[in-house]
Amino acid sequence: MTRSAQATPSVAQRRATLADVAHLAGVSRSVAGHVLNGGSGNSRVSPATANRVREAARNLDYRPNIAARTLRGMRSHSYGVLVASAGDPLRSFLVQYLDAEAIQHSCQVLIGNTLCDAKGFERCAEQFARRGVDGVFCAVHHWFEGDRAGLMTRFPAVVFYEDPGVAGAPHVLVDREQGERLAVRHLVGRGRKRIGLAVGSSARPSHRARREGYLKEIRDHGLPADERLIFDGERCGAIFAAYNEGAKAWVFPFEVMDLVVDRLVVDRKADAIVAHNDFWASALIKRIGARGLRVPEDVAVVGYLNHYLADWTDPALTTLDLRHDEAARCMVSMLERIIAEGALPEEERVVWIQPRLVVRESA
Repeated sequence: MTRSAQATPSVAQRRATLADVAHLAGVSRSVAGHVLNGGSGNSRVSPATANRVREAARNLDYRPNIAARTLRGMRSHSYGVLVASAGDPLRSFLVQYLDAEAIQHSCQVLIGNTLCDAKGFERCAEQFARRGVDGVFCAVHHWFEGDRAGLMTRFPAVVFYEDPGVAGAPHVLVDREQGERLAVRHLVGRGRKRIGLAVGSSARPSHRARREGYLKEIRDHGLPADERLIFDGERCGAIFAAYNEGAKAWVFPFEVMDLVVDRLVVDRKADAIVAHNDFWASALIKRIGARGLRVPEDVAVVGYLNHYLADWTDPALTTLDLRHDEAARCMVSMLERIIAEGALPEEERVVWIQPRLVVRESA
């Protein structure tokens, strides 16, 4: 049996140290540290030696002392990402791009799904602290609970996706007002005169910005700004997608889309609709078709997100791309600056992301 095949009884009775790993692998402590922790030491380690060190670490169940590394000013080369759910289509692309961008900085991401339980936000933050992450990205929707201010106190480096409502918090923002203007401008250019807007709730800041952009662009083109062409789901008492715990699936209320068609197309004669998101838009295409109307000939439809499903609707969906790739690039860049230099200057704490319109067949 080789020297690295098993741990000695004395080591097995306590938590293994880096020195134990080095001894078992037959290398110096600095070499073992370089292989396992990315620490200082000889960087010219042969693959055979590196494999021997990793085998020894596995046999000893060695776990790096992250707290000690942090005290020594060493980085863990990891980021924490807080999301309500990584499977949420409104955030999944952002999580994907944050992970890809982290790799470009030789880092990895740890994902905390805050909806795991009633105290998920705090539990995930606690796990990030224990893991000694270098910084945290928070992309939890603002309507979900969570101590954002406390997060900034706990972690010196934090960047948010969307405004967390905490003074001085670094964050990126999608210019939703400009996005809505792009959609309306495109539709007017295609000869549409009665353009409707269907959003979930005008009470939310992001939706208010879309409403303002819609009204400004309508007025700029000399069209009447008819408030009755704006469908506010919350005001209409509409109930949106809900998670069915038993079925482990989201249930989409198509009756809400029927209500949108009734209010905007049947009653107000809308010839185009900018939808709350791509899921609303795809459902609207179905419900408009069920009324014997055609998309885009009778009613043009524009989505909001540029989810991959946009290519698979019939017709393919024209939509606004929120450019999550650019948002991720900016968020990682901001976090790395905070890690290296400390707090960002006040004028650099907010970065605006400009959406773009992706034209397909539905408009």
